[in-house]
Amino acid sequence: MLADYRFALVDLETTGGQAAHDQIMEAAVRLLDGERELEWQSLLDPGCAVPAFIQGLTGIHTSMVRGKPSFSEVQETLWSYLDEAILVAHNARFDAGFLRANFARVGRNYQPRVLCTLKLARTLYPDWPRHGLEAVCERIGFYSEVHHRAMADVDAMKAFLDFARADKGEAVFNFEVGLLVGLPVLPPSISQADVDAIPNQPGIYRLLGEAGELLYLGSASALQAQVLRHFENSAADSKAAKLARRIYSVEWQALAGDLSAALHLSAALKFEKPLLQRRAKALGKPCCVRFISGDNGDVQLRLRSGLPANIAKTGELVALFRDRKHAKTRIAELAIEYQLCLRRLGLVADGEKCGCRACALGEAASGMQGVAVAEAALAGYLYEPWPFTEPVLIYEQNAAGASEWHLVDDWRHYGSFIWDATLAQLFELSNRATPLSLAAVGSRCEQTKELQYEHYRLLRAFRDDLRWLPVSQFTEQNAR
Repeated sequence: MLADYRFALVDLETTGGQAAHDQIMEAAVRLLDGERELEWQSLLDPGCAVPAFIQGLTGIHTSMVRGKPSFSEVQETLWSYLDEAILVAHNARFDAGFLRANFARVGRNYQPRVLCTLKLARTLYPDWPRHGLEAVCERIGFYSEVHHRAMADVDAMKAFLDFARADKGEAVFNFEVGLLVGLPVLPPSISQADVDAIPNQPGIYRLLGEAGELLYLGSASALQAQVLRHFENSAADSKAAKLARRIYSVEWQALAGDLSAALHLSAALKFEKPLLQRRAKALGKPCCVRFISGDNGDVQLRLRSGLPANIAKTGELVALFRDRKHAKTRIAELAIEYQLCLRRLGLVADGEKCGCRACALGEAASGMQGVAVAEAALAGYLYEPWPFTEPVLIYEQNAAGASEWHLVDDWRHYGSFIWDATLAQLFELSNRATPLSLAAVGSRCEQTKELQYEHYRLLRAFRDDLRWLPVSQFTEQNAR
């Protein structure tokens, strides 16, 4: 895997630690390109005297660099080694910063992938007390008579990489390097064959630890691609990298489509508790916002939990939010956008100011805040009444031909089924041992269920993309 990439091991000696002001006075690079290994080094004239402290640290004196080529004179050669290669350096932020600044001065944009061997040493050997380059060399038994010279430090980095690969094994070494660099790599316990077996179809997946513990539970439109994303672009200290390092195996279930995947994920997360997944706050009833017209033509908003029982019959205009906090936050944002006064909307107590321009100036708010204005502001959240007079079965099919029927009534999900043409019955995916006859489909929806905001928004999103069939029209013929 990593053999497909070029690695440029680089060390710079500089006149100080600030890339914006200090200069490079020595550079060395060893290019690892498959079976090919090339190297280049040079002292550089920094155009200034070498500070005494730097002379003592590196042994490089001003007389040694005076008359040597400048960075601009060697940049073409150096670029030929670094271009399209992964930059490898110990404390790589330092070297990358100097290279970026110096190349910018000659009109080149240098933004490489970076492998920091200091971070790699800390990751692979967290029990070592120190991870500076000299301390690492001491641990691995690599000795050099020269320190703080560019090529000597490049040799030390190469020695550490060779040691770590042999000590930890190719699979572990490549995985940790890949995570640090942001390359698509697999954990040592997961083979390419395991990944190839995962289809690029909609479904849900579980990432498991070595003891079988559930680390993460997710859904995807393309399962294989989504699973692979967990092993890409993970910073060494990120939550994503922490998850990737603990993954031992993957379980997956292909489903009929994106709606099915979302419904199954929602149901699974109610009972399963992934250890390394941010848990959504438990939701209560959705928050309903009613529009109350006043005698002066203004409208006020009233927040309440759940939907009014007779909402379908009255046709009352209401907006629906995930919960009360969500409602208050979004209405406050929309009030600013539409220049509405929260005091006039009845959402702040008498005597309080809402922050609108009129309240801020201590003036009476002007203009109408009628139903039409408030309706326009909350248009994206207006509740859509159930568009059917009975339950429906929503048909979904993936590219591989697998299909499901989702039983829904009044925006409430009552189960997902596969159709068995031989038995002329529906079998629930979560309980395939229990068939459901066509006659019993409607009775399933007689169960009392609270409206779930996430299901309401999800079903509305698929309203025009899938086939919605009233239960009374469901027959063996159109079930095929």
